[in-house]
Amino acid sequence: MKNVYDQVSLFYNSEPMDLVSIKREWVESFLRYKAWQGAADSELRKLWQSIQLFIIYLQYADNEDLDELTEQDYVLLIEWLSTHVKGFKMSLKNARDFFAVLIEFQQHLVSRRIMSDCTEVERAASNIAGGKKLKLTKLLPSRDLALLSDDLNTVFTDPAVQNQEMAKVIGETVEHLMIKLGTYYQQDDFNEDFDRALYLYTGPLENIPDDGKEEFWLGFWDYFLFDYHLLANDNTPLAHFYQTFSERLSNEERQILNDLQSAQFTVFYVERILNQDWVECVNLFTNERFELPFLFDYNSLKKLLFYGHIFSQGMIVINYVTSIEVSKNLRRRIREEVLRQKRVFEIQKPGVDLISFFKRHALVVRHTIDILVTLAKVNVISNSQIERIFPKAVLSREPHAGVIQRLKRIYASYGFSKHDAELIQAMWHDLCQLTDIIVRKPEVWVAVLLYSYAQINYLNNVTVESLAADMHISEASIYKNKNKLSRILELKPFDPRYLGEEGFVVSLFMP
Repeated sequence: MKNVYDQVSLFYNSEPMDLVSIKREWVESFLRYKAWQGAADSELRKLWQSIQLFIIYLQYADNEDLDELTEQDYVLLIEWLSTHVKGFKMSLKNARDFFAVLIEFQQHLVSRRIMSDCTEVERAASNIAGGKKLKLTKLLPSRDLALLSDDLNTVFTDPAVQNQEMAKVIGETVEHLMIKLGTYYQQDDFNEDFDRALYLYTGPLENIPDDGKEEFWLGFWDYFLFDYHLLANDNTPLAHFYQTFSERLSNEERQILNDLQSAQFTVFYVERILNQDWVECVNLFTNERFELPFLFDYNSLKKLLFYGHIFSQGMIVINYVTSIEVSKNLRRRIREEVLRQKRVFEIQKPGVDLISFFKRHALVVRHTIDILVTLAKVNVISNSQIERIFPKAVLSREPHAGVIQRLKRIYASYGFSKHDAELIQAMWHDLCQLTDIIVRKPEVWVAVLLYSYAQINYLNNVTVESLAADMHISEASIYKNKNKLSRILELKPFDPRYLGEEGFVVSLFMP
């Protein structure tokens, strides 16, 4: 992102405004004030990072008024940071640094008469981090905690309120879990992933709507958490968070996160209304029938097509479900077009089932629905991609290991994902089966493979000039061997054998 104000803008645009207790103009006013004092952008980014974590904690703790925060709230804040923020260790230095930002920020708010005073945060900083050791006092004595536990047990053993109270607890647990997920993935470590996911979600047109921003970001987060694949390990963010962070979660949060991972991307429509509480739905692609709570407007119900994530048992809609009005004819066309896309994917993964196609390319389905509804294209996928006949290997040869080893070492530095690297290796394997390649400089073939893959998928992250300079080889050698690779494998733009996630999305928008 260009500067700290872009980071602030992205955060506030992706958060429901009624949940943010610290206004955007307060933050920007403080950052401008620091900039006028001579603070560099790197320093402003650090200040914003601390303020952002403070805002997220306030959401987590459901605190809306800065003037009402107590010393105990700041104790919980420091404990929360050490538990939920990667890299924040519960140390005296970290606590002092964090309090220094909060004090300066709140002093600025006092000077603008937004807050009445900031004595509480100053007192908390002094008592918690003012001595030689970090001092974090407990919120309740053990006797009071035991009484609280007894009260909760009483509530849950009362059948009259059990379901209602359980639903409330689950709802609060899910809300807190989502805040933790948001905090984790808004760290700088995931900036490249976040930017890539946003590009994929908006498509090559890269339009973020001025109207309906909340709906846009709800849809984006649904895609990012459930369907996006991280650059480094090809896991979804939900799966990666579970693997790396589950030990810091409560048992309830772990169970819910585990259930969320079992959700499947589903496109469905309502077949009939069963009663005032339930409707019968039909999966557009499998014709499976399942029941969902009646949460929709009755008048438009039969005209809507829905897509989102549903538990595998097909009973509860989770997270965010999108609906769009379509005719029965258009619904049929959407089904046919998506099944054609699955046939394209089968060229790369023979025998793949629909679930696996959705796990890899759910975003392609989302874009296809939108394109057929809004752009009125006749076909999203061309027949030539499905009907092509590809060269077949006659002999079986072992690919040159040196090329693969070097590829694995450098692909990430050029912005390629782990999944991209697997497809690039498949390209090298196919080439070695079709002809006997004599490798004198492995770097030449690594450059050829990276550049060819980028060309197939319409990626602009590598150029012949940069590859030649980085690998100390000639540009002519790259062009010469690229032509050889293209001729033998009969490569074309958006070649289905080596079509990555970016390439598949971009291909949908091509004329």
